Amino acid sequence: MVRNWLRITHQGETIQLSWQRGYESPRLAPEVAFEQPFDEEKLTDLRWYLEDYLKFPYGIFPANAAKIEQKLQQWGQELFELVFRSTEKGREFFQEATREGLDNCELSIISDNANVLNLPWELLYSPDDQFLAPSLAGMYRSLSSQGVKAPLPPMPDDQLNILLVIARPEGEQDVNFKTIARPLLAALQPIRQRVNLKVLRPPSLKKFEAELQAHKGFYHIVHFDGHGNFDNQTQEGVLSFEDEQGNEQAVSAREIAQYLTDCRVPIFVLNACKSGQVGEEAFSSVAGQLVKLGAKGVVAMAYSVYAKGAEHFVGRLYGELVRGECIATAVAAGRKSMSIEKMRPSPKGNLPLQDWLVPVLYQQEPYTPFVPQKTAPSFADLMAQADNTPASSKAVGLPDESAYGFIGRDYEILRLERAFRQNHLVLVQGMGGVGKTELVAGFARWLDDTQGRTGGIFFTSFEQGAGLSQVINQIGRALGGERFSQMMPEQQDAKVRQYLQIHPCLLIWDNFEPVNGFPTGNEPLLSREERNKLKRFLKELRGGKSWVLITSRREEPWLDCGYSLINLRGLSQADAQELAAKILQTVGVERKNLPAEYLELLKLLGGHPLSLRVVLPHLKTQTPVQLIEALRRGLDTFRGQEEEGREKSLTVSLDYSFAKLSERTRRHLPFLALFCDRVDADWLHLFSASSDDSFGQAYQAVFGENLQKPDWLRILNEATAAGIVEYLFGDTIYKIHPALPWYLRQQLNTMASQQVINELEKKLLIFYTYLAAHYDKQLISNAELATFMLRMEEPNLLQNLRLAEQQQEWAYAQWILQALGEMYQRLGRKPKFKSLRQRALNQIGIHLADVKAKGKDALNFWVYIQSHEANEALQSAKLTEAKKIYQEILDELMALNDTSVSNKIAIAIVYHHLGRVSQEQRQFDVAVNYYKKALKIKEDSGDLYSAASDYHQLGIVAQEQRQFDVAVNYYKKALKIKEDS
Repeated sequence: MVRNWLRITHQGETIQLSWQRGYESPRLAPEVAFEQPFDEEKLTDLRWYLEDYLKFPYGIFPANAAKIEQKLQQWGQELFELVFRSTEKGREFFQEATREGLDNCELSIISDNANVLNLPWELLYSPDDQFLAPSLAGMYRSLSSQGVKAPLPPMPDDQLNILLVIARPEGEQDVNFKTIARPLLAALQPIRQRVNLKVLRPPSLKKFEAELQAHKGFYHIVHFDGHGNFDNQTQEGVLSFEDEQGNEQAVSAREIAQYLTDCRVPIFVLNACKSGQVGEEAFSSVAGQLVKLGAKGVVAMAYSVYAKGAEHFVGRLYGELVRGECIATAVAAGRKSMSIEKMRPSPKGNLPLQDWLVPVLYQQEPYTPFVPQKTAPSFADLMAQADNTPASSKAVGLPDESAYGFIGRDYEILRLERAFRQNHLVLVQGMGGVGKTELVAGFARWLDDTQGRTGGIFFTSFEQGAGLSQVINQIGRALGGERFSQMMPEQQDAKVRQYLQIHPCLLIWDNFEPVNGFPTGNEPLLSREERNKLKRFLKELRGGKSWVLITSRREEPWLDCGYSLINLRGLSQADAQELAAKILQTVGVERKNLPAEYLELLKLLGGHPLSLRVVLPHLKTQTPVQLIEALRRGLDTFRGQEEEGREKSLTVSLDYSFAKLSERTRRHLPFLALFCDRVDADWLHLFSASSDDSFGQAYQAVFGENLQKPDWLRILNEATAAGIVEYLFGDTIYKIHPALPWYLRQQLNTMASQQVINELEKKLLIFYTYLAAHYDKQLISNAELATFMLRMEEPNLLQNLRLAEQQQEWAYAQWILQALGEMYQRLGRKPKFKSLRQRALNQIGIHLADVKAKGKDALNFWVYIQSHEANEALQSAKLTEAKKIYQEILDELMALNDTSVSNKIAIAIVYHHLGRVSQEQRQFDVAVNYYKKALKIKEDSGDLYSAASDYHQLGIVAQEQRQFDVAVNYYKKALKIKEDS
């Protein structure tokens, strides 16, 4: 608790120091003439050091920065001498303050002069006690002619409520969109349960006024992240908001202060670049005027602040406020945190920066904005509780972040925010590997963290051909659980559409290009009917509250929905440097040892994330100049035609990285071209290990040798170190970037004839068929393991299912679809299963004449598909439709004249289902006839276990007819079979 106060009061041409111990009356030192110790050159040097030095810490600049750091002490000592050494009383007061402890003392600067308030008082430096500001209990500026305002009514005490306003009217030329928001969110994560953060959308004055009016006395803090300035015409401080179109909307500090006063918001935090720099006239800065007009406290940044510095400051600031500390104590704690954690990122790695002097506080009186309900835990306790109190998320299905996390893309997120102000549908188009998925997932998390889409966020990948039914099912199950799954499909569709109309949701449709065929000319993954459903769905969302965000490697004009288009390019220079830093840290390269040409290399790579990932690890053995020369040669000699959605620089980057791999890895890695999304070293080993089976022989025919599991792990680990693949989880599972199979396929095609490669692909299809069949059976005995393995291999199973359909290998297709179908039904993903069945039916033929022409396997597959369609119709009480399908299946099975046991059992199963339909139609005699036919076939074939279900159904029919003795007899027979089994 603060016990003592030092006050520096400026008036006219003099300053006067006062000292107050506890409740004693203040004691005054004699006035001394005040001479401005900072000229324009010093202030310019200080601004360069704080804002620009770390952007290019090469050449003479580190030495210049070191000189300025020495001058900080010199300038601070000059200021200290003026205040505390000009009079004996001044010396005495400072000695008493240090004796009592600076951590028990607050220092305030009181003035109505803009120039005086504008000085970097935080630099006060004592030769004995070093810089004072980090040691003081508090340090702030006050206005001498401004009285204390009336106290505010009690405020909410369950959470600290913060309204964050981010205004960037200058777009791409402006400060990065999340310069403050990103570190703010990171800093708040440990205390998120105690903080309610909302971002104002859009950041307009109209929305600002409406939000505060709707929540009077609710927000403890408005945190403005934008630009502040001084209007020479009105002689007032202003802040730059945005209008609906993103243009600048200048708002005077007087107007803002009025809203804050009317709506009882006590604290204003300003990250505006010029907000702390006051104008020529007294009280003309935004910070000063806000205090003058009634704000209890204004925290401003005297200079631009680095994200890492902001994270340390705002994290501690809000952490202390959550504990119930006053604003001066919280600012002091944040400043101390910055002084302790002084390393800031730069192209040469983390370097120290003395930026703790940047935050300044304006207040007229002590104020505590938030008083918790109960005794609050310490900041350390809050940090320790972080892992046990995760913030709830409304995001469903988002992919995990990459190993390097989500980096940058501030301007793109700003463009997305603005695009959705004008349109409910946005398409992000970009080359393969440029980071579309990472961007939209990062945008989703940003909205989730800042209450941007309170209705929910739903991510769907269309890489394997998802349809509208999967979209509906995913949303419905996330919101309604099993209850939703039990609804009829028409009801499900209607409920989800209604919800999306009235609730602010975000739907993300990722990797959308294959839906209509990609590259252009390829067969679409979805039928025309399915594509039209998606088109209608998008159009019907117009006028509602939900947004749809689509990613594709090309534009999608066939949607005909008037979407807003955002073309995605490489990372910005700053973002590329941040990603590069993480890549180099992973491979053990010290950036501080790299020459300035390293930045030229990043520029050459164009900020392409995958190019950075595959090229930068080579800095471990190559210089930047060597890499630049090699890549330029590759670009100059690149003669291949660029494919749709591919970038030339990515091909050259992959060529370079691939050439640096060991010969054995270069030879075998192209096998991964036949896989999708992920690969398991265990399956690679089983397929390629033995020359005694057809799998290993097909592998050897292309790659020249067989490999064991340790061989594959060495290859995959080498590729991971080179940035070509990523480790996923477990000991053997690796992730394949979506842009990689295309490149590896080019390599594979040079290794053998197309016929030999086709044979290898065929064998891999058979291998995945065996794998699917194996785990389909395991679903009965070990459902948890089997479900996990099928989910793990789902991308590869789907890819091979499509291959089987294209090659008309209907038996293989049936085995794979059967395994996937069982898994989907267990996981509640029935629409996905239905969509795959519909696609297979379109491939195999809807009409029986077409199916029969394709052979017995095709007919068996048709029967399997139609049986499921009939079963779904029966479960949905569509009895006429179910009976029609079952009868059609029965006719075809009978027409085969196949006396095999398997065909007889198939006929018996259809009889059983026809009995179920008749039973539901209350045609009991017909039902009994069907059940008895099924029963006879099963008993004649020795399949007594299946016969139990027929006895059970006969018992139900008898019970319905009130023939209880008959029913009991049938039930007993069914029970005995089960018991004997």
